[in-house]
Parts: sequence; C-alpha cells; structure tokens
Amino acid sequence: MNIPIQTSESSVEKKGGFSLLALGFRPFFLAAGIFAVLLMATSVFGIQTGISYGNYFPLPLWHAHEMLFGYTVAVIAGFLLTAVRNWTGMETARGYALLALILLWFSGRVALAVPGVPEWFTVLIDMAFLPALALTVARPIIKSKQLRNLSVPLLLLLMAAGNGLIYAGVLGVSDALNGLWFSVGVILMLMALIAGRVMPFFTGRVASDSDIRTFPMVESLALPVIALWILVEQLFPDSPVSAVVAVSAAAVHAVRLYGWSCRGVWREPMLWVIHTAYGWLVAGFLLLALADFGIGSKLLALHGWTVGAIGMFTLGMMARVALGHTGRPMSAHPAVAGAFLLLAVTALIRVLIPILFPSFTEVALLIAAAGWILAFSTFVWIYTPYLVRPRVDGAPG
Repeated sequence: MNIPIQTSESSVEKKGGFSLLALGFRPFFLAAGIFAVLLMATSVFGIQTGISYGNYFPLPLWHAHEMLFGYTVAVIAGFLLTAVRNWTGMETARGYALLALILLWFSGRVALAVPGVPEWFTVLIDMAFLPALALTVARPIIKSKQLRNLSVPLLLLLMAAGNGLIYAGVLGVSDALNGLWFSVGVILMLMALIAGRVMPFFTGRVASDSDIRTFPMVESLALPVIALWILVEQLFPDSPVSAVVAVSAAAVHAVRLYGWSCRGVWREPMLWVIHTAYGWLVAGFLLLALADFGIGSKLLALHGWTVGAIGMFTLGMMARVALGHTGRPMSAHPAVAGAFLLLAVTALIRVLIPILFPSFTEVALLIAAAGWILAFSTFVWIYTPYLVRPRVDGAPG
C-alpha cells in the first residue's frame, strides 16, 4: 500500500534547489517582472532628462514597442508554454530549449537598447522570437490534434506581423503607429481568448454555477468584433466608422464581463484584478470612440489598454499561474494584493487626470510611472523565490 507523502512548503524551501528552467512560466514571468520595472524607469529617466539611449527607435516608440514586445510578449510566452502543456498533456520547451527561447527574447531587448548594434541584426533577432514561440506551442497542439487551439499560434504570428509593421514604419515604408495599433488589437484578441477560458472557471470557484452566465452569440462575436476594429482602424482611422465599431466592441465585451461577474469577485484579489482588467478593455474602446469625436485622445485610450487592461490582466495572471504551478495555495500575498490595488489606481491616474486636469498631466505621468514600478517591484520581490525554487509539493514543473 502506497501512502502519499505530504510535503510542506517549508520543508521544500529548506531543501532548496533550482527550477527556473523547469517550465515556461518560471523564467518568462521573472524576466517580465524585472523588465517591467527597468523599462518604465529607463523610459521616464530618458524623457525627463532628454538623454537618448541610441537604440533603434525614438524613445517614445521604443517605450511603446518594448511594453508590447518586451514585457507583454514575455508574459504571453510564459503563460502559453505552461498552458499548452496542460491543454495537450505534452511537454513544451524546458531545460536547454527553454533557455534558448528566453535568450532569444533577451537578445531582442539588448539589440534594441545598446547603441551600435547593426539595424539588420536588430530587426532579425527581435522578429525571430514570436515565430519561434508560435512553432514551439503549435507542435504539441498539432500532435494532440487539438486544432481549435491553433488560433493561439496564429495570433502569435499576427503579432509578429504587427511588429514587422512597426519596423517598416521606422524604415519609412509605412506608419509605425499603424503597426502599434495593430499589435495592441491582436494582444487584446489574445487576452479576450484567454479570458473566455479562464475567467468563468476562476469565478465559478467562488460563485455558484447559476451566477456565471455565458451568452453564445456574445461569445461568437468576442474575437471577430476586435478583429473588425483592427481592420477599420487600419483603413478608416479617426472616423465615425471606427467609432461605431469601437462602441460595438465595448458593448459585446461589457455583456461578456457582466455574465462572468458576481459579488464574490470583489472579495478575492486574484479575481477582481482580472475582472477590473477586462473592464479596462471595455473602457479602452469607449475612450477610443470618444477620441474619434474629438473628446479626449487616442493616447489615453491606448494607456487605458496598456496599463489598465494588459497591465492588470498580465500581473493578475502571472500571480495566479505561478501559485498554481508551484503547488502553493491560491491566495494573494497581502503585498501582491496591494500591488493589484496600486496598479488599478495607477491606471485611473494615467487616464483620468489628463482628461479632468490637463495642467497636471506631467505630474500624473510621473505618479503613474512610480505606481507601475512599485507594483511590479512587489511582484518580483515576492515571486522570485517561487519561480526559482522547486514546487512545494514535490511535483515536477
């Protein structure tokens, strides 16, 4: 008769060990957290001092590009390398293969930040990561015949195309901002796809089944309406057509979020952070529609998405996934719950203060940057031991 051995967290922590390359979420979440802090600090310092770092892009575009293809892509990589293993029951990159992926991602960041790196090498090394990631996650999906999940590597390739549009803009072939908006839209599609899979499940653990509702027609429109907005934004930016599609997207996703919501959400930080993030996805579309009619600006809508929607969703998902896959209780550390709240306030400051009090815009930017840095520094501080050390239950991964 086999008796299961119960392994406490303290016993494993004392035993030690190094598991950073055991599963994809570990190095990529750690890299994402550290990079989020360094990127924001470096960007603010450069903007305030006027110092040019000599990288490939002008500083504002470098900040925007790296927030998407540095920070956000690192979180996406860590999540997908872990989730695809769960979906398919097959191994994804680990060990030296995982090390190669993280070094490829890191090389792109260095090439864009260090003066003197040849432009062709910068473009080649940075453009290589997303196709490599798409291939890595596509293999187990195809082998397991889970063809419905092929939408994930397809979205990664669309993100790579958006990255290419940004580089083409720098070369003068097109407008880099078109590539930026395209890339943000594809990331929102991926966020909506992942949210549709995890948010009803996560919320259902707190609320009874009758409290969680999904609407088939709304679900069928969730991704296509964002895809339609991407297309319209490329063809008819700043137009009434774009505004109508943006409002339609906001309505679809507001109904979706309403169906997933319940009172219990607001008692659990791991839930309310991703619900609030999804609310910012809705708010971003409304802010865009207002900007199309001359109220506010598209830049504020962009930051509503990048700080509020993408920032909060990725921080919340990193915190939850790391706990679950290191065998820890699914409960937010008080400091991390504080980081969630801080980032929520940061998003409000970044978007609302410039609208309500334009003369305080620069102060709002500095306060928001400080809030972002502190929130992600807290994540790095709390989660580094979790990500580096073995699972507390002794299981692999």
